[in-house]
Amino acid sequence: MTKTYLMNSLIEKMQSPDQDFRFMGLNDLMNEIKQDPGCYTGDEASETKVLNQVLSLVEDKISEVKNQAVKCLGQLIKIIREPLMESVVDKLIEFSGGKDDELRDISALALKTITAELPSDGTGRIAQSACYKLTPKLLGQIQNTSTPPEALVETLSILSILIVRFPTHLATATTDSQPLKILAPLLSHPRPVVRKRAIVTISQFIPISQSQLFTELLQTSVYPNLAAGANLDKQRTTVQLIAAVARHSPSQIAPVLGDVVSGILKAVQRDDDDLREGCLQALEAIVLRCPGEAAPYLSSCIQVGTQYIKYDPNYAVDDDEDEEMADAEEEEEDGDAEDEYSDDEDMSYKTRRSATKLLSALITTRPELLNAIYKDVSPVLISRFGDREVTVKLEIWATYGLLLNQTSVYGGMALSKDDVTRGKRKRDAEAMDSGEGPYALLKAQVPSLSKALLNQIKSPKAPAATLQAGFGLLHSLLDVLPGCLSSQATVIISTSKSVLSHSLSTSTATLHLTCLSFLTAFFGTHTPTAYSSSLPTITPILLKLVVDKHPRVAAESFRVFSALLSALKPVKGENWPEPLYYAAVERLSNHDTDADVRSCAEECIANLWICATDVVQAKDKREWEAICRATGKTEGAVRVIMKVAAEVSVGDTWVNGCLEYLIGLLRKSGRAGKPEIFNAIDVLLKSYTEGIPPAVAPTLIDQIKVYISTTDISLLSQALNVLAILLQVTPSTSFPEIEKTLLGNIYTISHSVLVSGAALDSLLNFYASLVQADNQIATHVVPSLVLNVEKAPKAEASPANVARCVAQVVKSQNGIAAGVIAEYAKSTWVHSSYSYCDTGYFQDDAFGRCRVPSSSVPAICCILESIPSVEGLGESAAICVGWRVSGWVLLRVICRWLFVGGGVSCLLRVLLRSVVSRLRG
Repeated sequence: MTKTYLMNSLIEKMQSPDQDFRFMGLNDLMNEIKQDPGCYTGDEASETKVLNQVLSLVEDKISEVKNQAVKCLGQLIKIIREPLMESVVDKLIEFSGGKDDELRDISALALKTITAELPSDGTGRIAQSACYKLTPKLLGQIQNTSTPPEALVETLSILSILIVRFPTHLATATTDSQPLKILAPLLSHPRPVVRKRAIVTISQFIPISQSQLFTELLQTSVYPNLAAGANLDKQRTTVQLIAAVARHSPSQIAPVLGDVVSGILKAVQRDDDDLREGCLQALEAIVLRCPGEAAPYLSSCIQVGTQYIKYDPNYAVDDDEDEEMADAEEEEEDGDAEDEYSDDEDMSYKTRRSATKLLSALITTRPELLNAIYKDVSPVLISRFGDREVTVKLEIWATYGLLLNQTSVYGGMALSKDDVTRGKRKRDAEAMDSGEGPYALLKAQVPSLSKALLNQIKSPKAPAATLQAGFGLLHSLLDVLPGCLSSQATVIISTSKSVLSHSLSTSTATLHLTCLSFLTAFFGTHTPTAYSSSLPTITPILLKLVVDKHPRVAAESFRVFSALLSALKPVKGENWPEPLYYAAVERLSNHDTDADVRSCAEECIANLWICATDVVQAKDKREWEAICRATGKTEGAVRVIMKVAAEVSVGDTWVNGCLEYLIGLLRKSGRAGKPEIFNAIDVLLKSYTEGIPPAVAPTLIDQIKVYISTTDISLLSQALNVLAILLQVTPSTSFPEIEKTLLGNIYTISHSVLVSGAALDSLLNFYASLVQADNQIATHVVPSLVLNVEKAPKAEASPANVARCVAQVVKSQNGIAAGVIAEYAKSTWVHSSYSYCDTGYFQDDAFGRCRVPSSSVPAICCILESIPSVEGLGESAAICVGWRVSGWVLLRVICRWLFVGGGVSCLLRVLLRSVVSRLRG
């Protein structure tokens, strides 16, 4: 099908008297362009015909057809020629300035669609061309005095889209037109909606405009309207403009803040709610966007914010009554009367909300003022916790949450549970005693804060959003001051019980989760004496939630019980651990249990074994069958086994079963979870009370064999640790197997350059355990290590590692020290250079502290005589000699060093220090 035929068929559809055909014609055209943009281009006459037909359908009588034509223009604007683009823009601007409301709206929508659909990637030629064509015409429409207000609003919106998406193109396109001069008169437009839209557009154009134009704008439209007697409407518009400029172009307004802020601080005192709200918003924007330049005015901003956060002329109270509102300990009848109070025309809440946001901006941007904020702002915020407007109340709570977050980050050293309940950290003792630090100031305000907040959320009429925000703020408080709510434990438990007793639904699930998360933190950070008397009232409800169908709620309930078990350890005389045990086992036994619920149930079982051992020991251990599953995720099972084995003695039969399970997991391919499995095996091997069964060591060694390689250094380190533990706890069964199957590989690994750090430490630990497990093996290990490193290619060998291993063997078996020294001193006597083993001996301080027989002194002398030619060895040798060589040898060495050049004094000091240490010992 040719392009011309396709376009003609689509035009025929779009000209059909049937609205469905017209709609489908537009839809088909859009789909064809999306699939192949080239189907439209090629024949200029055909392109013009199709475009004119689409434009004509913008005036269609059917709304669906018009909307589809607008969407089609959004696709066409990307591919049409520049002359056609200009004609489209002209036509749409003509429509948007007409008197037909419906046509004006749809044409404005079309222009917005075109500007939003312009491609911004690639060379940007299409967008650049569109900006050059469209911007002057839009500015011209704004200058046209006959343009209706609705068209002005839409035109300003289109300009905003262009300046946000293509600021560079518009900066070039508006060089001659100077949009600030064109837009500035709209600030005096009689329609408020036009003024508001003009404020946004002007603030967006300021960054790309010349600085003198902005200065002119300040002189003509800002400074005069900030004067004390300025018109209220103009002053409202001016402060809104200042706020918008501060958000979009802070660098422009920062130099003139001195003139601007003083005017705003005067204007905020005028008796007009809208002006007051605008002034507070302007101050907020300045504090956020011009933090450095706003520093001189921070105290004034704090004063204004704390003044107007209490602004409520229709609910007049004095300061003392305001504090009573925070305490909220009025009679229930008074509370009901307050709830019933309503005034639909009261807009003072907007002022209070804006003042709260100003204080929030100060808290966010000024962590260095935390002390001042706690002294001047925090008490005011607490006093307004009971604001009668819910949106303002939640904003105040959110602001206090920001203050707590800033305290945790910038307030200095945080306090732990023990600090709050039993004392202070030693480095914070002076600050706490002086009462000047943020934590100390917060701690002093906790009673009033918690009382005010709890009185807001304990009301049965409190909406879900209020309850959720309240529990969230309490949680944030515990994150900063753990254990600080002990005095309110009874109210907290009763309020939580009330919330959790409500039927669980999709809409209340989030509230349940927030409350449960808070309870987890509460039980985990407070001493049991604070809440133990109230536990019987809430544990039945928590047990119901554990078996709830909602997976997240059930998981969070298990977390609450885990925190409670850890806090009450050991748990005795309680009636809830047993039903909790059965609920957890039931969850673990079901194969369709949610992964998060399963993980939390496993953790809960571990805590039951550790904290309520008497309860679970009497059971049949059915939970371990459900936990130790061979399929699915096994990380939780490994974690639980390791946790229980480290804390509780369950019995050798259980240890055998768990060890068999972990060995089975080792057989699985892949690395996932293997480090944790090795850690768990380490713990289990040390958990036997009656000795390790003979069959365990050979079986385990057989599975570990594959990890004795340098393929994975981390797993090698852990495998060596397991072998060392086996040699320590069951040498009779593990040593023969290790010597037979693994020792040769370990000799090879010992000289690998890849072995370092933790892996090298594990290797040394293995050699120590090996020679202690069998006294005869030490004399074979040293020559085997040396032989292996001598045979290895130099690039792949690390003599230093081998020397460390030899030193570790000698340290563990001092009886072979003389033979090793005598044997490897020969290499120094024969060769002009030192041997790597000599280097390792002296580099390892452990060898230097071995007991050296007097018969080895001549050999040591031979080594020491070569020291001056060995870089980096002198200090280690001096330590060694200072500890173990007799006085005449020392004299000979010192005399030898006196004839050697640089570094002699340093070695002498080290040597003499070692001698003094030996004599003192």
